[in-house]
Amino acid sequence: MKKLTSTFLFLFSVMFILSSCTPSKEDAMNYNDKIINEQNKIIESEKVLIIAIKDTLIKESALEPLLKNLSNQIIESKKTIEGMDKFDRKTDFKDAALKFLNAYSDVVDNQYTAWLKILKIPDDQLTEDVANQEDKLVNTINTKLNNANDEFVIVQKEFAAKYKFKLAEK
Repeated sequence: MKKLTSTFLFLFSVMFILSSCTPSKEDAMNYNDKIINEQNKIIESEKVLIIAIKDTLIKESALEPLLKNLSNQIIESKKTIEGMDKFDRKTDFKDAALKFLNAYSDVVDNQYTAWLKILKIPDDQLTEDVANQEDKLVNTINTKLNNANDEFVIVQKEFAAKYKFKLAEK
């Protein structure tokens, strides 16, 4: 009987220790918020660039520093997220966030850079082909970033469901 009681106490102690190591709902929310904060910094940098592109008074040469700021923000946000610990011994959510940032980095390095080159073309040299290229670049940017966001949101929703917190709707 003593052996059964001591075994029960041992199992109870192990279960208690393991359950106390499980992250709380608040821990999960804070982890989520840290990732979302980094994504928001990138989106704000991108918003500044897009507003400048749409503003016809901005000279094209002023756009390059804004693109560089966006690129630098992506690099800084990647460093921050890469430096985050695993959550509950898993990296799924962190990996999804990094995949999202990699998509942004790819778009900045390729489509945004090509778009700024098109914007430098003088109005009197614009052709229908150039206009079609620009439309294609903008569509590619939107498609790539929307797909990356959709993939991230799926993982984020799974994370929120697992740790029982609600995501804010925008």
